[in-house]
Amino acid sequence: MIERIVHEQLDDLEKAGPGADLVEVFTESVPSRVMCEMIGVPESERKTLQRHVETLGRLSCTVPEALAAVSGMSGFLSRFVPVRMDDPRDDLLGDLIRGGQLDEQELMGMTATLITGAFDTTGNMLAMGVFTLLEHPDQLAKLREDPELMGGAVEELLRFLTISHLGASRWALEDVEFAGQSIKKGEVVTVALPAVNRDPERYGNPDQLDIGRTDHGHLALGHGVHQCLGQHLARTILRVGYEALFDRFPTLRLAVPGDEVSMRDDFVHYGPRSLPVTWDD
Repeated sequence: MIERIVHEQLDDLEKAGPGADLVEVFTESVPSRVMCEMIGVPESERKTLQRHVETLGRLSCTVPEALAAVSGMSGFLSRFVPVRMDDPRDDLLGDLIRGGQLDEQELMGMTATLITGAFDTTGNMLAMGVFTLLEHPDQLAKLREDPELMGGAVEELLRFLTISHLGASRWALEDVEFAGQSIKKGEVVTVALPAVNRDPERYGNPDQLDIGRTDHGHLALGHGVHQCLGQHLARTILRVGYEALFDRFPTLRLAVPGDEVSMRDDFVHYGPRSLPVTWDD
């Protein structure tokens, strides 16, 4: 299913022609379509949900904008989930319903989590990974020469980029000493994930992108019991998406200088607002 959706979106990219916005045509659409099919969301709802997720992920959105997005998302969930509970299908949401462990409110919350995660994080990571590889032609050349490096390349991109601006926050349940610091019970600690994933005490040449790196162990997708719910799905979408894109368009390159690419620097998750690309016909 993921491969089919990826290739359908690449068909659209080819039809759009050189100069097309990769974010609009490909990286934004693939993860959202995958999740919609996995939980049975009608295609007619996808663009509206995408707008709600974008609004809620924008740090500069106003309170009225946020409330409108929450209301829109809640309205969709309150219509969608009860209907599906009465008629569970053979998909992920149907499996959760038949499991019998979640009530209606919990199913709505889980569905919102799945939609938000798939629409926002994976799409930004897919776009940011393409942008980064195009800006590191030596690494892209290695990947083209040895496709077996793709799995490691995905992990290295996750480490190198760490698109989550805001790190995980935890509060101490008791007084604790950590790395020479005293943390009192009730105090909050925020982990700077981008800093962690470029810790020179953990990684050799941490600021260098190296798709051949074998010592991963990054925290881009969490750690321990607090790990990304959709991490395996995200990794699959990234691997399939990168492989198919660079195979289909071997001369793919940016259509504008890299420093002119507009970035989502006011969002929870970092990535290009748009990514104009071109290629040789």
